[in-house]
Amino acid sequence: MPHINQSFTFTRPQPSHRLSSAEKAPPPYPTSRPEHKVMDFFLHKEGKEKRKSVSGSPKLGPAKPAKLEIGIESPPLVMYGSMGSSTGALLSGQLVLSVSDENVKLQHFEMQLLAKATTKKPVSKDCPDCRTQTTELFHWKFLSEPARFPKGRHSFPFSYLLPGKLPATTNSTLGAIDYVLSAKATTPLQDTMLVESSLQVYRALVPGNDRTSLRIFPPTNLAATVILPSVVHPIGEFNVQMRVSGCAEIEGNTQRRWRIRKMNSRIEEHTKMISPPCPKHVHKVGGEGKGILSNDTRVLGIQDFKDGWKSDFDTHGGLIEMEFPLSIKPIAHPICDVDAPNGLEITHKLILELIVAEEIVSLKNTKLVTPTGTARVLRMQFVLVLTERSGLGISWDEEQPPMYDDVPASPPSYAKMVDYEGEPLPDHELASLT
Repeated sequence: MPHINQSFTFTRPQPSHRLSSAEKAPPPYPTSRPEHKVMDFFLHKEGKEKRKSVSGSPKLGPAKPAKLEIGIESPPLVMYGSMGSSTGALLSGQLVLSVSDENVKLQHFEMQLLAKATTKKPVSKDCPDCRTQTTELFHWKFLSEPARFPKGRHSFPFSYLLPGKLPATTNSTLGAIDYVLSAKATTPLQDTMLVESSLQVYRALVPGNDRTSLRIFPPTNLAATVILPSVVHPIGEFNVQMRVSGCAEIEGNTQRRWRIRKMNSRIEEHTKMISPPCPKHVHKVGGEGKGILSNDTRVLGIQDFKDGWKSDFDTHGGLIEMEFPLSIKPIAHPICDVDAPNGLEITHKLILELIVAEEIVSLKNTKLVTPTGTARVLRMQFVLVLTERSGLGISWDEEQPPMYDDVPASPPSYAKMVDYEGEPLPDHELASLT
């Protein structure tokens, strides 16, 4: 077959018309890179933000002619004893006025001690009066008429005895109680100087005798006697003693026993808050004297025990004794007991659960133990009083000096003294006199 040589030639199609001078063909590649435009955009945006930040910067107002400072000089405000027996805590300090100008004239100069009760679940969510109620406990008025103060520091001492019936400073999940010192000074030109200082108020109950409680569990003969401390503290351990009786009963040649298999302990914190309404929203709760009740429960500590008790089934009725330590987790941030008049109440409970199993033992061979398959859960609940540690502190009224009526009689005075005119006394007699 003859070879055929074929060749193909490709030619670029020619435009049907010639471009005019006004119409130019697009270049084969872009004249400027896209990243330059992106970079210019960011630079432009950064310049905008800078100009915006400069234009939106806060303007500094004129400097205050004076400054107020509150200095507390009294020891920590600890109320010793219950709300009915405590004599309160003594607050003392100084309010310092620091004048920076040559002199300053004050029209009013006063300070308030405020108690703020806040509820986390108010009747009306957006109403500040329903959320916080403020009570003035005391008011200091340092000026009876306008006065002028030269440059320097000027101190104004103050003191107040906090009543023992006041609740301690508290911040819980449902409510809070705070104490604030608020000072205010006003010039004739209505320049106002304000300063506030929060106060931490504590309550410490002095430990007393241990409390003994008895729990009976019918239809069995089991009875548990528990000995608890009168008060417990947020930090540290406390011991609990328990004695279970009636755990053994003889039936012919066998003995029916209750043996402890496991014990669980749990410490709970119960918070109750009654949120009162403001005068504007009284209708939401049905009238005055009513509020919204809220409850919350937290677990402060859980412990399990599988041994540590002594069982004596030879005594009459049988006896099981144990002593175990309990504590509150510090990370739980426990709150001490509170019973405030604004409706906030915080209590603590100890819950103990004993899991006992029944078994039958032959009196002829005590090693022959037959489980009956019967088990019970003995649940007990006790009130715990959680309070701050009293430490070495004492109440303020025990630290004050004695009054005139309490000053004892002076030592007896010598009615008549006569000079000795005899012979010199020996050295050993002189030494005995000194």
